[in-house]
Amino acid sequence: MGVFDGYFPLGLGTSHFPVQGPDDTAGIEKSVALVCHALDKGINYIDTAYPYSAGMAHAVLKEAFRQTKTPFGVTVKVMRDMDKTADDARRRAEFQLKAMGLDRAAFFVCWTIPSYESFEEIMSKGGIYDGALKLKEEGLVDHICCSLHATQEDAIKIIESGTVEGVTISHSLLSSIQTLPVLDAALKHKVDVAVMNPLGGGIIPQNPDFFAFSRAEGENNTVVAAMRFAKAHPAVKILLGGVRSHDELDENLKAFTEPDPEAAEKRLVRVSAHVRELRDFCTGCDYCAGCPAEIPVSEIMKKRNALLFGVSEAYNRTNQELTRDIRLFYNHARLETDEWFPDSPENPCVHCGACEKKCTQKLRIMDAIEDTYHRAKKAGFSRKARKERLEDLLVDKGYRLVGLYPNGGFANRIVAYYEKFFGKPDFTWTQFNSDPKMWGQSTGGLPIHAPSEIRELKPDVIVVCTYKYDKDIYESLKQYEEEGVKIVKLHRETDVPWVF
Repeated sequence: MGVFDGYFPLGLGTSHFPVQGPDDTAGIEKSVALVCHALDKGINYIDTAYPYSAGMAHAVLKEAFRQTKTPFGVTVKVMRDMDKTADDARRRAEFQLKAMGLDRAAFFVCWTIPSYESFEEIMSKGGIYDGALKLKEEGLVDHICCSLHATQEDAIKIIESGTVEGVTISHSLLSSIQTLPVLDAALKHKVDVAVMNPLGGGIIPQNPDFFAFSRAEGENNTVVAAMRFAKAHPAVKILLGGVRSHDELDENLKAFTEPDPEAAEKRLVRVSAHVRELRDFCTGCDYCAGCPAEIPVSEIMKKRNALLFGVSEAYNRTNQELTRDIRLFYNHARLETDEWFPDSPENPCVHCGACEKKCTQKLRIMDAIEDTYHRAKKAGFSRKARKERLEDLLVDKGYRLVGLYPNGGFANRIVAYYEKFFGKPDFTWTQFNSDPKMWGQSTGGLPIHAPSEIRELKPDVIVVCTYKYDKDIYESLKQYEEEGVKIVKLHRETDVPWVF
């Protein structure tokens, strides 16, 4: 019996609910109705985390669970970037259970593991994994799983460790050349797989004609065909669909409820062969490896596949060049240990041409590398750029108290970067959040306050950390500038997010 046996093969992702925040009553109601609709359709695996859907995913699920008796399995997630110890893991899991109104969860997920080194930290004595084992022993969680953003080699090593019962990986026809060996390893070691991003992060639905090759004879829906491909490998038990509406959910369901005109094994072979033959498309063969300037050429070229397709909007940004940059750098440095994140945006290429001579697709790699570093410089995508940004915002300003709004991954990254670049600050950090369930909690060891406490605490400056909602939050905080609180944004207009 696999860990995902008995679950419907389409899972419900909860990161894209149509809700903007705790005051969006209409959005909350729509989101609750969407969850109930999914449960009514037989979807019973629910993937969630506390920051999802503007921090409202848990509240939405709590109300939906209250309205239904349908059985389901839900995740609680703990990330090494935010929690280190077994006690931290327990507190985080219990907080999530309480937020959803539950006594137990089916799946404890060691969330977003970027490398084998990070996995070893999770597995260390007294670490997150020990906390998960204790929770399982006490019946608060049923299974221990992980989600991977690691390289192919590291992902396979983690699967081979035999310590997790299921894994979540990003897999689609866009990434299949790299991910199929990971799926093979999972099948061999009897580790069930849940797939995130089966539609390539939205690229496939936005470009149905380009990906028409995924359709079998008699199929006319590229989204359905792409999902059938993502599910075709026998290790894959669940595809996660992050939907915003009943219509999106019902379209995804067609991949599982309507007759499939092509056998899964045949589809897997046919589509994979076509991906290898795409013009101007990097197949990830890695023949270009061995750059004398130590540029990770293959990793950059694989990500540049995203530039072949149109992107209409991302993170509430509509500027086409910016959204293309967001798509390019998405997941390149999700936790900064993945693949490629440059110290400097200056291109170190020596133009020896060795990579182009070895490329089976005859790609103009040197031009692509030059363009990528140019985009990185413009988008603030380097350690140098982030150091300069923090220096401009916070260093030698004479601040006593610095507020971060909201708490979470961006805030944690700011604190970690500051100490890495400049050492311990001569000011005190604090955090704010508009979500009442976060008040009195802490993340990264820093307290979380309500916005109503700003006047009492009187921080010298508040850094608006988030990316997607930075304009809305900035406007809501400008009122405090009249009281001497400086309000600044972390991101410049041309920047890609510090955290994706």
